[in-house]
Amino acid sequence: MEEEKKVKVGWATIQGNKERAKKIFELILKPEDDDFDVTEMEPGQFVCLVLLAAVSVMARPFSVSMISTSHGTFSILYRVVGENTRLMSQLKINDQIKFWGPLGQGLIPPEPDGYDEVWLVGGGIGIAPLRFFEKVVAEYQEGIVRVFYGNKTKAEIVPLYCQEVNEVATDDGSAGYHGLVTDLFIQNLITSRPEKLLVVTCGPIPMMKKVAAVCSQQKVDCYVILEKIMACGMGVCLGCSVKMKSGMKRICHDGPVFPAEEVIWDELA
Repeated sequence: MEEEKKVKVGWATIQGNKERAKKIFELILKPEDDDFDVTEMEPGQFVCLVLLAAVSVMARPFSVSMISTSHGTFSILYRVVGENTRLMSQLKINDQIKFWGPLGQGLIPPEPDGYDEVWLVGGGIGIAPLRFFEKVVAEYQEGIVRVFYGNKTKAEIVPLYCQEVNEVATDDGSAGYHGLVTDLFIQNLITSRPEKLLVVTCGPIPMMKKVAAVCSQQKVDCYVILEKIMACGMGVCLGCSVKMKSGMKRICHDGPVFPAEEVIWDELA
């Protein structure tokens, strides 16, 4: 039986809180607990942050977007959309916030000989966990990872880890491909698909559904990173349960990374 990952509850000190794109911030956190090892975090995992807004009642999950082994920090990306994220954007260096994690099951990228390439397909703020994937895969072997990243406009494009391997799409054509990132992904899949390919996708449900469908048709291994409102983030409250082909799954505990072939997309609508 797989050993349960240890979840720690504690405080983190803010090391940075910078706007990386229009209304999208990167919050860098350093756990106060000396026993918290950021190197144990896996791409796809997340943390829960205690909300700052008094009117909010449940903690919010945020994907781990990057780690720094030299500084002992991890970062999250968040978009300012409401009162809580507005207050988060006002956090300053040396402020503290309570969190617990790491949560969920991550996906450790394969060794270089497992796949010729790993393609990451992200839409909007769904790019957050893929930045971590990109870094880890790129450190295995140079040139093995490609990122397909879509957003509404150039102003909302977040800088990634390996700038030279990015394929960007914008709805308004202000940067990169003019159109949907799924169309850009499909074009490349048709024209430059490697023999052994792994695809990981995160973003709006219609985008992930289309990526998953194309990968199924082309017999390409595909994983999706799902998101749902959570209360505890540890699988206790069952609030994020969803029906999969193999039965009921808790996104926070059994995921958030799932094989695309497992997902019943109508259950996520």
